[in-house]
Amino acid sequence: MKVFITGATGFVGKYITREVHMLGHEILASTLVNDNMGETTKNIQWFYGDLADLNSLKPVLMSFNPDVVIHLAWQGIPDYSESISRVNLINSINLFDFILSSTNCRKILVSGSCWEYGKKQGICKESDPVNIDTYFTWAKNSLNQYLQIKCAERKITLNWFRIFYVYGPGQRKDSLIPTLIKSIGANEVPQIKTPLNKNDFIYVENVAKTFARAINADIPSGVYNLGSGYATSVYDICKIVEKRLLGTKTISQRVLNNGKLDETVNFWGDMEKTEKMLNMNCDTNLDAGIKQYIESIQPKVVA
Repeated sequence: MKVFITGATGFVGKYITREVHMLGHEILASTLVNDNMGETTKNIQWFYGDLADLNSLKPVLMSFNPDVVIHLAWQGIPDYSESISRVNLINSINLFDFILSSTNCRKILVSGSCWEYGKKQGICKESDPVNIDTYFTWAKNSLNQYLQIKCAERKITLNWFRIFYVYGPGQRKDSLIPTLIKSIGANEVPQIKTPLNKNDFIYVENVAKTFARAINADIPSGVYNLGSGYATSVYDICKIVEKRLLGTKTISQRVLNNGKLDETVNFWGDMEKTEKMLNMNCDTNLDAGIKQYIESIQPKVVA
């Protein structure tokens, strides 16, 4: 298969590009700048440039003529403002307009967001109505609706993955788990306001394997959740990190004592549909994933 991947050197993109390459597919990988993060191989062709400059990408895309497109690029994160959300939506629509009119693409895989549900409590099912309350989720949902119409017209498969909280080596340093590792590793107490809040965390390699598996999978168009299927509290993550780094429990207990003891967030993805259609399971649980993350940055600390 010929696979075009946008955002190929982003946190999730690097892992997906690697998994797709390992399966032997031919790849056209797009990234904003040449930052030497792309691995050069005979089966990966790189395009360095802004998706807003579509004219530069058009001849490359036409020559490559992808069978499958994996769209991950979303500039500006963690800027979720109206202006950057609008830019990303316009760039994405323009890109797909060209792909659908000028290539033989037959399948599109897109990274959506669990935030599209707009939930703070309970299970999130693909059949649930969306609750759009931010410009970011408006842009994501608008792209999904647009592509549903365009792909249905052309009989192209569209798989929209609503991804939950991805973690692992390479994620932003100001994200929750890297912040906890840094603080607890320095024997400091992290400042957590709501330690009992829970989210659905999924290891980045599980996300990558699911996207790679979906390339050849004969599954219908639609929304697919991509999470672990259960929620974990910040406090419980603190305990895992502290046990791995220090073998103690005292810092986590202080985090709990210092924070508010009400649970305002506790939601997770229903994984039944994804597991059934893609034979997908999260074979890296949170404890194992955090262990691998710590080993990647502090190999001498972990027992």
